[in-house]
Amino acid sequence: MTRLTEDDVRDLAARLLEFDAGLLSVAGVDLRALALRACTLDEAEPLLNGARIAAVPVSSGLGFIPFFSQCIEIILRHIGCDAFVTGQPDVKGLQEAADRGAQVIFIADDDRFVALNIGKGVCADDDPCTANGYVAALEAAAGGLGGRPVLVLGLGPVGRAASRRLAERGARVLAAEPDAARAASAAADYGVTIVWLQEGLAATPVTGLIDVGWVTPGSIAAVPAVPSGFTAAAQAALGARHIHEPLAVGVAVMAVEALSGRVSSRA
Repeated sequence: MTRLTEDDVRDLAARLLEFDAGLLSVAGVDLRALALRACTLDEAEPLLNGARIAAVPVSSGLGFIPFFSQCIEIILRHIGCDAFVTGQPDVKGLQEAADRGAQVIFIADDDRFVALNIGKGVCADDDPCTANGYVAALEAAAGGLGGRPVLVLGLGPVGRAASRRLAERGARVLAAEPDAARAASAAADYGVTIVWLQEGLAATPVTGLIDVGWVTPGSIAAVPAVPSGFTAAAQAALGARHIHEPLAVGVAVMAVEALSGRVSSRA
């Protein structure tokens, strides 16, 4: 899991409205609808309405990221949940969440970020949830992925999960990955074509990395990475077609997966 910083999450509440507006303009969905769509649920599904969800701070390892748990609460309330942050961290926080009737508990340490449905006994993981959310956003913005080339930059946990979902959605998946073992595994498991970075970019609407000179009118960038690999000038040129929010997409999809029990495995 990429460790977020205070700067990444400080202004999230204000950014959510802007992010929703951008999603609606480029993909025709807001964050709530995107999360449901990523889990193959109807956008009118009331699953999230009033769902009781707790965010439990963790003090072990590198400890608290300021505002992280509060941002989870803000995101979940934004999509219709009855969310709260526990007053206690760690195991005491888990106990508090259960005592206060939480259906789902969000908790993260230095290595893993999960949402636990303690009634259904299921666990939604941030990596595949983030990947599925961004693939759903890209598919909506592009008007479908069938037969279309999509370049994945890096085959870490999110990139690998995204490659799997892209392949399932019919995309022609290209990937730039310097680690030979990761590249070979993705090629064998999901039919990913491993390319040099410049070759991959030439086959997609973005034809170079990753400044404004390489952004074309047809470029769409779904960017789960923190920070974005696009320069400020390139982001400005893309506008709403630069789909990027460091926390909200993953959290929203995690909530839907945990509540529904339709949990994606780690790739």
